[in-house]
Amino acid sequence: MAETKFSRRILLKAAGSAILAPAVTASSRPVPEAVGSGPSPPPVPTARRRLVPQRMTPDGWVIDRVHYSLVPGYDFVEASEGLSDEAVRRELEIDWSASEGKRVYPQFSRERHVASDPLVPDITRPFYCGWDFGGCPAFVPTQLNVFGQWLIFPSLSPPEGLSIGIYEFGQMVADHMQREYASKYGVSLDKLTLIHFGDPAGAARPPRTGQGRKETQSCFDILKRGLIMHAGTDDNGEPVVHKKPGWDWTIIPGAVNITERLEAVRGRLTTSLAEGHSAMVVCCNADAVIRGLSGGYHYHQRADGHYEYDPHKDWFSHTADSYGYIATRLFMVPAKSARDEDEEEYGLYAMTFRSGACSRYEG
Repeated sequence: MAETKFSRRILLKAAGSAILAPAVTASSRPVPEAVGSGPSPPPVPTARRRLVPQRMTPDGWVIDRVHYSLVPGYDFVEASEGLSDEAVRRELEIDWSASEGKRVYPQFSRERHVASDPLVPDITRPFYCGWDFGGCPAFVPTQLNVFGQWLIFPSLSPPEGLSIGIYEFGQMVADHMQREYASKYGVSLDKLTLIHFGDPAGAARPPRTGQGRKETQSCFDILKRGLIMHAGTDDNGEPVVHKKPGWDWTIIPGAVNITERLEAVRGRLTTSLAEGHSAMVVCCNADAVIRGLSGGYHYHQRADGHYEYDPHKDWFSHTADSYGYIATRLFMVPAKSARDEDEEEYGLYAMTFRSGACSRYEG
C-alpha cells in the first residue's frame, strides 16, 4: 500500500496496538453457502496473520491488506474529513481501483458480491462466456449454479495498451479454458458446454481492398471456422492461401444499447435470491472484474464538473462489456421484434437462456 498521511496513521496505530485481531476483509468474510468454495490458500504464520490478513493470488503473489478496522477506536470520521468519496475509498478502504470519475456500478459491494474463496466451476453445467472485440479484446466465463446465482470467474484480456488479433486471442481463450476448466477436472475442452455471447460488432466484416476478390472474415467467422490468410500468388499466378482451424464457437450477439447492458448487470447486483443469497457472485481471484466493478469502470468527469453520459472507454470497459453482453441475454427479455430476429438467426439459443429460467430462484 502506498504510504500517505492517512495510511501511515493506520500503520503506526496498528504497530503500537496491543490487540492483534485480524481485520474482516472481502477475502475473509463468509458468503452464502450457495456459493461453492475452493481449496484454501497456504496457511500464514500466526504471528503475521494476527496483524495483517493475507491472501495468495493464483500466480503466487501474497497480498497484505492493512485496514483501519485493525485499530480499536479508530476515528474514521476524523480520518475522512476533507476527503472526497473516491479518496476515502482509496486511502481508508484500500481500494486503489477508485478513480477520479463516478462508479458505473455503485451497487457493487465486496462484502456482498465477492466470494471469500475461489469459485469452483461445475463442468456438468453450461459456461456462459462473454466476448468483447477490438484491438484489446476481453473474455469472461460465467455460470449459473443450482441456486440461480450468476458466478463470475476470472477474466482474460491482454495487458493494457497491448493490441492482439482475434485469432491469437481465441487461442489464448481455448488454452485458458482447457487448462483452468477442463484439464483440472479430467475432461477435454470439447466436453465443456460453452455458450458464447459477444459484441454485435464482431459480426461485421472488414472492407475488401485491392483488385483481388479476397473474402474477408468477421470475428465471429474466425472463432467459428478459423483464419484464412492470403499469402499472395505462386509462380503460376495461383493464389496462395493458408488456413488455421477454428473452434466451432457460435457467438450470439449481446445488446448493442449500452443502457441495456448496464441495467442488466445492475439488476443482478441488486437482486436477492431465496434465503437472501446474492444473485451475482464474483470469484475472489477475478481481479480485473473486481477492480472494474469497484470503480475502474467509471464515468469520466469533464472539466466543467459534469460526468460523461456513457462510461469511459478503457481497459476496464472491455471486460465490463463482456459480462454485460451475457447479462442482456440471460436476464433481460428483449422486445418482440428483437426476439423474433434472434430466433430466426439463432434458433433455440435465443429462447433457452433467458432470465425466466432463473426467476423461480428470486425471492
